[in-house]
Amino acid sequence: MRKKISLLMAAVLCCGTILAGCSNTESTGTQSSSAAQENAAEESIVQGIQEEQEGQQPALDTSEFVTLYGYLLGSPEPAFNEVMDEMNKMLKEDLNCEMEINFIDWGVLDSKYPLLLAAGEEIDWIYTADWCHYAAEANKNAFMEIDLDMVKRCMPMYSEYIADAAWDQVTLNDKIYMIPTSTPDVKAYGWIIRKDLADKYGVDLSKVETIWDMDEYLGAIKENEPSMIPMNMDNSYDLLAPIFALMTAKDAGFSDSNKCGLVYAFDGNETADGVYSIFEEPVYSYLKEAAVKMKEWYDAGYINKDILAATTQSNDNFEQGISGISNDNTLGMQRTLAKCAENGWVPQIVLTDDANGHAARSSYTNNGFAIAATCQNPERTLAAMDLIMNDPRYNTLLQYGIEGETYIINDAGKVDYPEGVSADNTSYNWENTGFWFINKNIQPPRASWTDDYIALNNKLIEGVLIDDPNIGFTFTTDSVKSEFSNVQNVWIQYFYPIAIGNVPDVDKAFDELKVQLTAAGYDKLIEEAKRQYAEYTAN
Repeated sequence: MRKKISLLMAAVLCCGTILAGCSNTESTGTQSSSAAQENAAEESIVQGIQEEQEGQQPALDTSEFVTLYGYLLGSPEPAFNEVMDEMNKMLKEDLNCEMEINFIDWGVLDSKYPLLLAAGEEIDWIYTADWCHYAAEANKNAFMEIDLDMVKRCMPMYSEYIADAAWDQVTLNDKIYMIPTSTPDVKAYGWIIRKDLADKYGVDLSKVETIWDMDEYLGAIKENEPSMIPMNMDNSYDLLAPIFALMTAKDAGFSDSNKCGLVYAFDGNETADGVYSIFEEPVYSYLKEAAVKMKEWYDAGYINKDILAATTQSNDNFEQGISGISNDNTLGMQRTLAKCAENGWVPQIVLTDDANGHAARSSYTNNGFAIAATCQNPERTLAAMDLIMNDPRYNTLLQYGIEGETYIINDAGKVDYPEGVSADNTSYNWENTGFWFINKNIQPPRASWTDDYIALNNKLIEGVLIDDPNIGFTFTTDSVKSEFSNVQNVWIQYFYPIAIGNVPDVDKAFDELKVQLTAAGYDKLIEEAKRQYAEYTAN
């Protein structure tokens, strides 16, 4: 360190001599000022070296202009490029960089997502979540390990906001591979149906408390509305929703976020029931009963026959008047409820809650992004994402678009559409931006929030949402990678037809599924998952 100071001091003194030689002023005051500057420079250098010795990180280097490449889910809105131009102007000024963003369409999400990362595409960051390949891709080393010291330095706003519990929830094998949202969504899942149509055809919706009670409503839509399909759904977001909603309504919360027949369950008293094979009780009985109901609905023509190839979600079809149901989370329902109000439709919400009227509260892992293992500029990427998530200028731009064109702030301080613009004709749909991980608490309220939505939100907060005791557990597949991959392929090929009801015989279909899963290594996969879960609960 002493040698380093000597060399730097020599440079400072040399620079001071040159500056003095260039000056025509010879007054005592000037000489004193020059000496003071030299002393200040010396102190600054010594302080800088001491900070470096003490392990403090240097400031972010933004001297070189770089392009950052990111991936979101869905498809870009028509005004997306205009929004990106505005964002890149700000990024150029703030961090001397720009960002190029691509999208992964919902219809090819499960196939394209891992392929992009495996192919070594030019990716700096990519959307991820507990339901969107987080554990699977982290276990493949497709994501860069997150250094929390780097996060604190490059994402100061985010670091002030994020809770310690968030890092616990995204930890895999004592490592972190995701930047989770700082504001978990207050949401549950459920269905919107048309009470105005039910009343028109004499269907009493007061008896409809769960998805099991929809038979009469779906039948009325099928019989009386030839332009509508009772359940007009897509092959990604919607496909597994009905069968798991049927299961959940019978007893507890069930999910299969890994798409490999690994079921997580919890009962309404927040007791961790844990990890199940689909062939274990009580899961198997609930699943089989739900599959029988799905077959009834499929055979009756309540479900679109092209669902395995369909890419338009039920909420979009519902808003267009060609689906009798809308499957969505309660955040997405904002738009659909506003559409109902606009069209004079009377909506009824049927939550996907358990037998005790509860649903799992969202985790921090429900939205987030990962730094790709191939990222060339991780520090600049984190700094840019800090602005995107937490700076109101970026946050509002990316959520709502161009002020005056795709949104305004009305006299009540609420976000609204400009005159002549609506959810139908806007060039920047607020729900489909793809930036679902940004800080939602700094956004203004929306003028479109209906009384129905406000009442629903209050209902969730006041008693529906409870903590999922499994929320901190994530299955890591390091030791069963081949089995995991094989089981996923079998699951998609053999379980998806069961899930939508498109099988000749439910019992035989389950028998064949079991044979194929066993051959793919399902038993070993479940054994490893149970071992990890036992270790998790013991700790």
